[in-house]
Amino acid sequence: MSERTFRCAVYTRKSSEEGLEQAFNSLDAQREAGIDYIKSQKHQGWVALPARYDDGGYSGGSMDRPGLQRLLADIQSRRVDVVVVYKVDRLSRSLADFARLMQTFDEHQVSFVSVTQQFNTTTSMGRLTLNMLLSFAQFEREVTGERIRDKIAATKRKGIWIGGIPPIGYRLPREGDIGHTPGDRTLRVVDPEAAIVRSIFQGYVETGSLVALVKRLDDGGSTTRRWRSAVGTQHGGRTFGTTQIYKILTNPIYLGKITHTRGGATAIYDAAHEPIVSRELWDAVHGRMARIERETRHRWTHTHLLRGKIRTFEDFALSPQVVQKVVERGDPGAGTQLTRYYTSQKAIKQGYTNCPIKTINAGLVDDLVRAVVMDYLKATSSVNLRLQPPDQRDYWIRDVVQKVIVAPDRLTVEIERDRITQIAAALKAANSESEERPLGAKLQSRALPGAADKAPDVIPTCPYKPDVDDSGPRTILTLRVQIKRMDGRRVLLTPGGDDLLLTIDANGIPVPNERLVRAIGQAFAWRRELLKSGEWVSSLCERFGVTDSWIHQSMALTRLSPSILRGILTGQLKPSIRLDDLLAAAQHLEWKVQHQVLGLK
Repeated sequence: MSERTFRCAVYTRKSSEEGLEQAFNSLDAQREAGIDYIKSQKHQGWVALPARYDDGGYSGGSMDRPGLQRLLADIQSRRVDVVVVYKVDRLSRSLADFARLMQTFDEHQVSFVSVTQQFNTTTSMGRLTLNMLLSFAQFEREVTGERIRDKIAATKRKGIWIGGIPPIGYRLPREGDIGHTPGDRTLRVVDPEAAIVRSIFQGYVETGSLVALVKRLDDGGSTTRRWRSAVGTQHGGRTFGTTQIYKILTNPIYLGKITHTRGGATAIYDAAHEPIVSRELWDAVHGRMARIERETRHRWTHTHLLRGKIRTFEDFALSPQVVQKVVERGDPGAGTQLTRYYTSQKAIKQGYTNCPIKTINAGLVDDLVRAVVMDYLKATSSVNLRLQPPDQRDYWIRDVVQKVIVAPDRLTVEIERDRITQIAAALKAANSESEERPLGAKLQSRALPGAADKAPDVIPTCPYKPDVDDSGPRTILTLRVQIKRMDGRRVLLTPGGDDLLLTIDANGIPVPNERLVRAIGQAFAWRRELLKSGEWVSSLCERFGVTDSWIHQSMALTRLSPSILRGILTGQLKPSIRLDDLLAAAQHLEWKVQHQVLGLK
């Protein structure tokens, strides 16, 4: 009798859930066989563990099984000495997965035994036998899958529906249908739903907009199909969304076709069911889709320029966020203001105190990257994107920017050199017919569809040149910065505390801050009103719906020095200066002190 005790775990698996509801099912039979085998080895010190490692309804082609994962966890915790299965393919049908399991067993000195295929994994012959058995098990699984795929493809070639619930407009045949035969799966048209489908196709031809089409269907009371599951749960009956409408417009089943995708290639076959839309209507819809796709191909419409491309120096993603702020009535920016941020995933998951980056104002960092990239493209490739409409300009910027990395002391922009060359060549070819015109203007009129009906917006520029590194596969632009909290937000400044950005228009003229200009104008207007009419401040409060404290506070702006006022009105004031900064400076009567408060020379 062995002095050592071997703790044995019995693992069981069944691919389908059929029969698992029975009092004594396949898993119970496998476990009973394993327990009997362990009892036969009692003289060797084998003892069955009470824990059950069962996987009912799980395929052997994957290791993502709860019972198997519990077994592996107990093996790693040194609670198991022997793993017993009924057959080898119960543990795995994948040769690669099985090899990884055997490696795990070896690392933890765990033996493996199959009740119906006796071998010892500690010997080379046992390993050979085991691998051969597993190879045949994997071959059997692959052949079975191939046969199923061949049958599905052959059925679809005959134009017969294979799958679950048909899309809106169709239903499966049932007894009582004209021409119905047992096993018939030719789809039948549901007239009320088919009318909705036709209205969707016709509506897109008329509007060319998924959003407008959603509103039209909603106003007309159209909803998705209502149906009840086998357990009685009600589904559907909801308003249409743009995603659902797009799937309907691009589904060839409505043209009387059946699609089959295999090996990455999609084949289209004539179906046995009746089409809902005509070929002419289908072609009209997809012709308009193609035109819209060409017109919008070179546009970027998301609010965050660097979405998916910006990360911290610790390789954590900076995710886009938008915060709403309600500004009090009477403020020149009164109403709901939206502020865009990039927030570090490290701050979200591990806490803001553990992350040196935390959040960055998205408007500032987007403009800074725009300025740096546009200046670089113009200097190296003579491509001036500053004259382009914002959505098309941002598309090209995203096309060349591979990654942006934010660190406490630097901003790094990685640029794809090959894309610069390809874009420059494309723009040159698009403008070859009018060499006299500036390259930017040619790009606006020819290379980018839709440019003529949009005017360029104000454009940021960076007065500081980044360090350029061309030694690697990508060009790396590095700008030295510091992250500082100003006016309730974290911004990027130069190491010396200066602004990294200036805002100019297409002619290179600085653009004033509209909110500051409105605040100054309002303050002088209130002052003039009080002096002219002789009214009390309380009267102005009633007329304009503001508080007397706000009028007193904002009228202090009229005491700002002439040079500060000139800087506000001409756009030459530092972009980092906000309204709160001006209000704080205006509390001082000495102009010199005002300049010191604002950090001006």
